[in-house]
Amino acid sequence: MAIANLYRPSPPLGPDGRPIIRKVLVANRGEIACRVIATCKILSVSSVAIYVREDEFSRHVSEADEAICIGSVASAEVNPFLNIKLLIDTAFSVGAQAIHPGYGYLSENASFANAVRQAGLIFIGPSSEAMSTLGDKRTSKEYLGLHAPEVPLIPGFSGSSQDAAELAAAAERIGYPVMLKASAGGGGKGMRIVREAGQLGSELERAQSEAKRSFGSSDCILEKYIAEAKHVEIQIMGDQHGKVISLGERDCSIQRRHQKVIEETPCLWLTADLRRRMSGAAVQIGMLMAYEGAGTVEFVVDVIEAKFYFLEVNCRLQVEHPVTEEVTGFDLVSLQLYVAAGGRLADVANLATFQPKGHAIECRLCAEDPNRDFFPEHGTIRLWQPSDSALEEDCTRYETAVTTGSEVSIYFDSMIAKLVVWAPSRSEAVEKMVKVLQKLVCIGVRTNQLFLQSCLLHGDFQNPAYTTSFIPQRLQTLMQNPNATSKNADLENHMNLIPCLFTRLQRSSLRASGGSFRNIRKGFRNQRLDLVGVQSDVVSAHSVHLASAESEPPQPNICIWSHLGEHEYIAYLTPLPSVPDVQQTKCESSAAKVTAAYNTFSNTIRSGEYRSTSPFTMTLNSNETQQRRNRSTSWTTSILDITINGTKHTVYIAATSSSSTDTASPTTLLIHHPTNLGTWTTYSVFSPLAYFESLRSNDVAEGISSRQIKAPMPCKVLQVLKKVGDEVKVGEAVIVIESMKMEISITATAEGKFECALAVGDTVEEGKELCNIV
Repeated sequence: MAIANLYRPSPPLGPDGRPIIRKVLVANRGEIACRVIATCKILSVSSVAIYVREDEFSRHVSEADEAICIGSVASAEVNPFLNIKLLIDTAFSVGAQAIHPGYGYLSENASFANAVRQAGLIFIGPSSEAMSTLGDKRTSKEYLGLHAPEVPLIPGFSGSSQDAAELAAAAERIGYPVMLKASAGGGGKGMRIVREAGQLGSELERAQSEAKRSFGSSDCILEKYIAEAKHVEIQIMGDQHGKVISLGERDCSIQRRHQKVIEETPCLWLTADLRRRMSGAAVQIGMLMAYEGAGTVEFVVDVIEAKFYFLEVNCRLQVEHPVTEEVTGFDLVSLQLYVAAGGRLADVANLATFQPKGHAIECRLCAEDPNRDFFPEHGTIRLWQPSDSALEEDCTRYETAVTTGSEVSIYFDSMIAKLVVWAPSRSEAVEKMVKVLQKLVCIGVRTNQLFLQSCLLHGDFQNPAYTTSFIPQRLQTLMQNPNATSKNADLENHMNLIPCLFTRLQRSSLRASGGSFRNIRKGFRNQRLDLVGVQSDVVSAHSVHLASAESEPPQPNICIWSHLGEHEYIAYLTPLPSVPDVQQTKCESSAAKVTAAYNTFSNTIRSGEYRSTSPFTMTLNSNETQQRRNRSTSWTTSILDITINGTKHTVYIAATSSSSTDTASPTTLLIHHPTNLGTWTTYSVFSPLAYFESLRSNDVAEGISSRQIKAPMPCKVLQVLKKVGDEVKVGEAVIVIESMKMEISITATAEGKFECALAVGDTVEEGKELCNIV
């Protein structure tokens, strides 16, 4: 349901008759800041956002009542979001009574919670004692072993040593595979599965490095890895009067690299008895520590033995809390504020007797490219538009801080939105989420949008018994387009025609406003009687989203226009004639080769061979175009409604600012077709001369050695794994970089000797050289 329709208790009042919490500083950013701000607005609590210069256009900045810049991530010695003194000083400067930490950053930092309270402010979260005891995986297990031995723990190494040899001995006793985990924090950071003894040393280094950067502590623990397991967590809420309640479970077993991807509630695999015992254990843990606020007790469930084991406690609001809100009807953020101000949970209507209703699913939309090993992505979101139906319904939520024109920065986590749906049953919720994902328009930055659809539509996901191995065991299948059907051949033709028509419309619009030279095309190729130059385009798709994994990459096509009316258009579409190679043309130079190829192309068009195929008739129904601009660039967006051979299409387009010109460069269009593609695809539309000029440029570029490895994004060098002169093989890891809070291994693209001039700690811009293989 919409946040506004969730139940919220009235804020506790102070002796003066006014709410105890009247202004909240949100010590976080992005979508969780927006979520906290939304509840504050409904409760008439003033909200204060903090932001850094790299994030100044985020929605949380504009949605808050006040917004304070706290510096820059890039230039500060300490990340401003981790600067305890700065955050507390900012809270005092704006007159806030309380600080909400969100999740991540300092949300589970006991020193921060202490400092906030010692300063006389309200920390919206548990006590520092609870954080210190339960928020650390090692200390929480030691505590439960002493005070609640009936709570089952995963077999593991109970010592605190970080010595590789000692941990290796412990792993032998436990038995491989084992799991290394950062003792502090969560979110999949600092976690490594070790399947054999030879991997332990290197994986320990990686886990400790990531843990240190993510949580400020390199301390890791060692546990038995349970392969056939579900990850199930219990949402608890406690107050200052000793009351702790369970708000039900969440199934978080759909994970990639130990990070949650899809969450749902209820977990239909659980029996009533298992659910009761897990909830009881979670409440017992909370009661032991007199837990206050929102918390999550996480368990690993062995699906073979039907046994559960304590995993950890997240002493904060979870990313996936909205699914619990959807089935319970309670606003968890409001309950956080309520208990932080001293409210009693026993006084909250229906809290003790509520029954969960229906089924809720959350998908995490991340800026990452599944086709590049899920490398994090950054850049400008050219068009952001949730589906119209989702905006109208009461059972779909978009939790995000992005909008059209937002920059996805390398300085922040790759998750850009959470999509949440509710339905009466699980099957209905799955189908609804698929539709929401298909219709969501997020053009400009690659995301896991299509991958999420593949997960939801996979046959094994329909069985709630899936485990945390769901993605790794099915990755190859999940990488295929779930929307590929026998109709895709027609769709592919239609999708090649749409960018050509849009480009022609843009050119016509420009000429109509071009004054005395409105009939002369840009580039002075005013060959009005030349069919090749005036009435044909070359279109090329750059992404393979239309076909299955077995299909060939898309080839360029020629669009030949036979009628260009005001609203009616007729065009032929034919594959680009094969380009003769150097031996066939007897040409040695790149220029001569491309010239011969162009002559072959032009002769084919002028001969009229394409008329042997049936033409396509297009009717333009509407074209809602808008010019966009941010700090760095400008572009055009459009919602284009068109009928092609009787089939109606509504597509969303973002085109580069050059889309209305006819120069040597192509028009680049990013096009989202909601129901048939489920994501966006890049198309380039060339004039014929421009296309063959581009071939010549590409031919020259091919002479540059592919042995040069460039940075896929702005990054920092964490490790150089090889020495200069070392022999390396294809696929061998040579460098480890960090970007968007993720570690990424860079592998060799060729066999040879390793050359690198970089050192650990160096920053590298996107496209700059990392190393060479010679």
